[in-house]
Amino acid sequence: MPSVPTPSSPQPSPAGALATRLCLKCGLCCDGTLFKDVQVNRAGERARLAALGMGRLLRPASSRSQAHNRLPQPCQALHGCACRIYPDRPSRCRNFECLLFKRVLAGAIPEREAGRTIQTALRQRDRVRQLLGQLGDGKERAALSVRFRLMRLRFESGPEQDARRRGWYGDLTLAIQDLNVTLSQSFYPGE
Repeated sequence: MPSVPTPSSPQPSPAGALATRLCLKCGLCCDGTLFKDVQVNRAGERARLAALGMGRLLRPASSRSQAHNRLPQPCQALHGCACRIYPDRPSRCRNFECLLFKRVLAGAIPEREAGRTIQTALRQRDRVRQLLGQLGDGKERAALSVRFRLMRLRFESGPEQDARRRGWYGDLTLAIQDLNVTLSQSFYPGE
């Protein structure tokens, strides 16, 4: 998420002012919609997160290496669409700018259009969450991609489901596809 000025900040930069208006309406980069985790590389970041009470959340990236850790999403520091550890957030968070933000900052699309895109993505995210809930998924502290993968595995390898549940699963599959199209076209920054 781009740098969001605090109330005590001097005059924000154009990017900071835009982040205040746009990013704080969104939060998709922190709520488990865009990413399933955030890589935390530096020992100093790991120590800072531990001091903030988030160190227990760090997971090793693999059993072979403890050099890289991952902070699972949705982020425990997310409150609404704001980060409660914003000044101490990991460098991956500090350096991330979504494609939508970059396009507005570059003047390629108007801020109002970006706001409509955010609202569309939030509605799509909420629809996916609703359908997961209807299907019995209660893992609200897991990323949407993880939740959908687990639900897909349940349907593919589990017992036969009744028609109503099969319908919900079909709706979920379409809803996650719609959300992924929106995210890939408007939010993922690309190369």
